[in-house]
Amino acid sequence: MSVEGYLGHDQLIHDGNVHQLVHFGCAHKAIHFQNINRFAGVIGVANLARGLTRFSYCLFAGGEATRRGFLRFGTDVPPNLHYMSTRILPVHGAHVSGHYVSLVGVSVGARRLGEIRPETFTRHEDGQGGCVIDLDTPLTVLVQEAYDVVEEAVWLDLRRHRAEQVKRPGYGLCVRASEAVRRHLPSLSLHFAEEEAVLVVSPEQLFLMVDDEQGRVMCLAVTSGRRTIIGALQQVDLRFVFDLKDSKLSFAPESCIQDSVEAA
Repeated sequence: MSVEGYLGHDQLIHDGNVHQLVHFGCAHKAIHFQNINRFAGVIGVANLARGLTRFSYCLFAGGEATRRGFLRFGTDVPPNLHYMSTRILPVHGAHVSGHYVSLVGVSVGARRLGEIRPETFTRHEDGQGGCVIDLDTPLTVLVQEAYDVVEEAVWLDLRRHRAEQVKRPGYGLCVRASEAVRRHLPSLSLHFAEEEAVLVVSPEQLFLMVDDEQGRVMCLAVTSGRRTIIGALQQVDLRFVFDLKDSKLSFAPESCIQDSVEAA
């Protein structure tokens, strides 16, 4: 992937404290980053100023191109009675964007995939493996061992509704987008070490619509790789709150378009 945009610095005032040379980046053009009409653009903060240890974002679907969302800090982060939380793990010198979290299992629909063991997502001493939540990655990536199980489980679920599998370059599992199949798309649930912490990816964020000569095709919006990464598309309509002081990530479903304004 490659990105074009602006990288700059500005003065930031927070709770009466003035922070100089706070770096911000904003992408305006991205190649091989599949975000057109799917989710809002991404703004990245290169370094949080001292004292700004709590921040939040909420991505909305990209069809609302005239609206802008917010990156919120400190007491500006909205409360929510339904937040679930998991621990942010230390980086241990690994050079990767995003934050490590302790993923231990995956469900497709209501079925927990027992073939995927917690050790599948273990982070190794050499920095490989583990699970990262990251806005720089457009689609969720599952380590190969887990991806194979998830793809098979999704296909078995869709096949019960007479899904027709098709091949599309760059994707794993794709099926013809019939009405019957579209009514029965499964969700994907990511289970963290804390038993109550479960991130549910809706069917709308789990599949991408792709056109071909014979009509519309739905492709599983998950790829395989060497490290598991919870990508931007699967973060749509979820509020994430990063508390770096207490090493805690909280999240809850939200209609993120409600936390946006019309662009000037």
